[in-house]
Amino acid sequence: MFKYSSILTKVFFTGILCLVFTNSAWAHVKWFTDGSYADRPLTIGEITTPVFWGILGLCLVVISGGVLLDYFLTRVPNYIQVNNWLERRKSYSPLVMRVAVAMLFILSWQSNAMLAPTLLVPTNFIWVAWLQFILAFLLLFERTVPIAGLGCMLIYVVGNVIYHPFHMLDYSLFLGVGAYLLTCYHPKEKIRSIGLTVLYITVGFALCWVALEKFIYKDWSLYLLKEHPQLAMGLNYDFFITSAAFVEFGLGYLLLVNLLQRPLAVIITIVFFLTTTVFGKIEVIGHTVIHASLIVFLLEGPTPFYHRLTGMLKSIGKRIMVNAIFFLIFFFILLFAYYQMADNKYHNKQDFLSNKPDHMHEQIDLAGNPIQELPSISMEIAKDPMGGYNLHFIVHNFKFTPENVNNGTKYNEGHAHLHINGEKVGRVYGEWYYLGALPPGTYEITVTLNSNNHEDFVIRGYPIEDSKTIVVQNM
Repeated sequence: MFKYSSILTKVFFTGILCLVFTNSAWAHVKWFTDGSYADRPLTIGEITTPVFWGILGLCLVVISGGVLLDYFLTRVPNYIQVNNWLERRKSYSPLVMRVAVAMLFILSWQSNAMLAPTLLVPTNFIWVAWLQFILAFLLLFERTVPIAGLGCMLIYVVGNVIYHPFHMLDYSLFLGVGAYLLTCYHPKEKIRSIGLTVLYITVGFALCWVALEKFIYKDWSLYLLKEHPQLAMGLNYDFFITSAAFVEFGLGYLLLVNLLQRPLAVIITIVFFLTTTVFGKIEVIGHTVIHASLIVFLLEGPTPFYHRLTGMLKSIGKRIMVNAIFFLIFFFILLFAYYQMADNKYHNKQDFLSNKPDHMHEQIDLAGNPIQELPSISMEIAKDPMGGYNLHFIVHNFKFTPENVNNGTKYNEGHAHLHINGEKVGRVYGEWYYLGALPPGTYEITVTLNSNNHEDFVIRGYPIEDSKTIVVQNM
């Protein structure tokens, strides 16, 4: 027993140190960088460096320590007392989830987003924003909560249509949230446990999946560290990013297999709150439902799946071996799957750019930057008393820089291109532009934001632009 306790103590404190030094693991990196899926993903060969293999080995040790800790905690009287105290309060779990999801739906509706701050709702899907408002109302009443659960899953499916399944796998936890809301008030315990199990699986999977972007798109994390160097705590950036990825994946895996449910929920919640000191409101809003899920895990405890698994593997040695093997298989399957999807997205983008018409410019996708920092442009058109039209361009988070033309790209500066009925007629280097008299007819006037090097600024493929229609009548 002493031997096991000594090993456990070392593993436990190693894990705690990893958590402390990689608290930014929980930042959803693409929310805070200018990266996009047009960036080249690192290959498996580029990822699997000596640092990678070394930290993977340490991660297996920590996972094994988690198995040991889970085994011993169930035999500690004080821990059992705390578990029993929480067990008596599990009836509050549905209310916690209802409040959190309703808050998210209202905030998303207000900001014209869906499920997360950066998932903006296109104008042709505006009904999704209003559906969230209705679902928030349905969450007020116990009888209509299952309908809200179905609505949550529907919004996730629609998100796959708008943003592509590869991107939406980051948010797969909303399938689990919907399943939990659908079943949490069912009279049969067996049905309720299915919803809870799905919630565990999807939250764990989402954390694992998001962790992989730190391997495949390491430049995104490097950008974040250069912006916030204090996050690395003086550690080598490559070592830090790889460690953060394994910490996040490892804790997601522990949730997935139901190990250390209640202690893990507390640890992850604390780490999430630590990152809000750096990333602010977007981090809070984006992770509201994850916080609620963790509180549900804290109150509900393990699922029947966990009890069946531990019943089958009574030997602690077998538990450690099975978890280590399953972790490796699960990790490499997801890593290869993520790389294949990322590589496919990358090559599709390159094919598009190489086959585009000559008059089209390159594109810079700004998706992933903080939503409050994204540039925008609007246009006002007024008739000039002397003939023609005065165009007034109102920009936010953007600066006209004619002095920097062809002199490097920055996402918050450049110029604009003016189009009439789809044809470019000129460049705009300031807030005002005079458009001469036009022959009778109907004209669509469009202005787009462009970089210093003339690339089109877009957000998830949609140009940053504004359009107005004018009708010129016969005199």
